[in-house]
Amino acid sequence: MGLLRDAAYLTGGLVALPWLLYKVATDRHYRDRLGERFGGGPAPAAGRVLWIHCASVGEVNLARPLVKGLKAAHPDLAFHVSAMTPAGRDYAPSAFPDATVAYFPLDFSGAARRALRRLRPCGVVLVELEAWPNFLEECGRQNVPVAIVNGRMTERSFRRYRRFGWFFGGAFRGLSGVGAQNEAYAGRLRELGAQPVVTGNLKFDADLAFDAVAEARLWRESLGLGDAPLLVAGSTHDPEERIVVEAYRKLRVPFPDLRLILAPRHVDRADEVQKVVEAADLQCYKKSRSSPGGPGGGVILLDTVGELSRLYSAATVVFIGGTFCARGGQNMLEPAVLGKPIVSGPSLSNFEDIARTLTEAGGMKVLGDPAGLAPALEEFLRDPAGARAAGQRAAAAVEAGKGAIGATLRLIESSVLKGS
Repeated sequence: MGLLRDAAYLTGGLVALPWLLYKVATDRHYRDRLGERFGGGPAPAAGRVLWIHCASVGEVNLARPLVKGLKAAHPDLAFHVSAMTPAGRDYAPSAFPDATVAYFPLDFSGAARRALRRLRPCGVVLVELEAWPNFLEECGRQNVPVAIVNGRMTERSFRRYRRFGWFFGGAFRGLSGVGAQNEAYAGRLRELGAQPVVTGNLKFDADLAFDAVAEARLWRESLGLGDAPLLVAGSTHDPEERIVVEAYRKLRVPFPDLRLILAPRHVDRADEVQKVVEAADLQCYKKSRSSPGGPGGGVILLDTVGELSRLYSAATVVFIGGTFCARGGQNMLEPAVLGKPIVSGPSLSNFEDIARTLTEAGGMKVLGDPAGLAPALEEFLRDPAGARAAGQRAAAAVEAGKGAIGATLRLIESSVLKGS
């Protein structure tokens, strides 16, 4: 089956070859560390190596408390952390300074085999899903146990896995352990052949690795925000920047001192987003080019990686991106844990459980269409006490959802480390 998958991947690669060559020539992210994509990378650390795979920045942050707990229980354990996206690959070394870091190999049999033989891990932990069939098949051949933690399986993903079941084969049946976020996800994973247990959602347990009050003060001083109300639009996608900018233009009439920070989900869209802002006759300042004291006016564009969760500490109200387009939403727990009122669009399939929890608690408003964005934001801005109360309800809901770390660590111990 691996050969058939390799042939399918190769066919797809040949079809996309002109685009791939263009990206390699014009985007350094597609050519930097290219050997890692084919199983190369840094030399493995001495001793037992546990491979933790995180798709991007969000999963890297989820893995931090897990690695901390595993280190405490197994001081001899070394860690290798992989990521799929350039943002995750760039961020991982700062999150795990004692680990080796590389891109996850492309799902060709040879690349997976090469990476596993180089690292010789005692086990692999996949954060959320990332179930690549050739990689899992090769892990089985080399007797490397694999566990999925914080597993999720949306209805859309479930339909896709079922439709292409011939391609994925028995990938899920060979897993040593699967921890699912909730029973709905567990049921779908069970139908695909896994044997999951519900361990809860690690996002509720994510570490707040900074002083929120001090962080808010730092951001406001460095960006010249003063005491002005601040709208942060986090992890936005096209066309959400245009939607937010239009709402911001309307809100500046009743709130002339309101400031806006746009944080696109992919920082390589920074130039594109800047053009959107300037097309609305607004000045745009990239955070990476701001001098101490900040621009003092205009829209600020967060074009750096790994800072959004800290930036939320300075917000008055937060819009969560990926929700006014078919992206399924982005992580709304980061502002919620900081006690910020949240507004989103209706596309929330990737965070349906979390969104429901925050909405039912009264800490988050879900809007049916973009026309409701400005009025919803205005309601929070006109009632600061009500906005603070909504944020407090969001934070309380996050606190009530904690507890997944312990269950997840026990799953890794029993399925991958075998209690050693």
